[in-house]
Amino acid sequence: MSDVEKEEIRVIEALIFASEKSINIMDLKKKLPNIKNIKKVLYDLQKFYKNRGIVLREIDNTWFFETATDISDYLKEHRVVRKKLSKAAMETLSIIAYFQPITKPEIEEIRGVTTHSGIFEILFNNEWIVSKGRKEVPGRPQLWHTTRDFLMYFNLNSIKDLPSKRELVESGLLAKGDNLKLQISKQ
Repeated sequence: MSDVEKEEIRVIEALIFASEKSINIMDLKKKLPNIKNIKKVLYDLQKFYKNRGIVLREIDNTWFFETATDISDYLKEHRVVRKKLSKAAMETLSIIAYFQPITKPEIEEIRGVTTHSGIFEILFNNEWIVSKGRKEVPGRPQLWHTTRDFLMYFNLNSIKDLPSKRELVESGLLAKGDNLKLQISKQ
């Protein structure tokens, strides 16, 4: 490995380490236009950190360091504690994850009950959901999506890592008779 390649790795490593949030690969390319193959450098770094106390993770083309899961229990007292979710909040979050983008009336139709606005406040404050525009229907309700923080908190690389409807039924988390008016996209 040349001195130039070593310097590139050090710069990328420092940028990711110093970043307050995950850093997008496009932002890295803008800051480091002379580095030709940033993806290769990132994968080399990820391999280097694979069995260390911190690991380099990629979610949705963004990169960040986090504590290795096998030693995370040692750091429990330093974790940010998020509010525990009620059953209604967990149902709402699950529906958003599976059906995004989705509106509050659509969530209520699936749940069969009115969804209290406080649930959205908790999910929003935990940075697990975000509104991304409005649906072009009367009343123009907000469209809700999950966030990268949702993926990170639940240790998912992408929304595709969620269990399928069949897996939910097989695990007993979803009864065969549950009347979902919409099909979960992952069968």
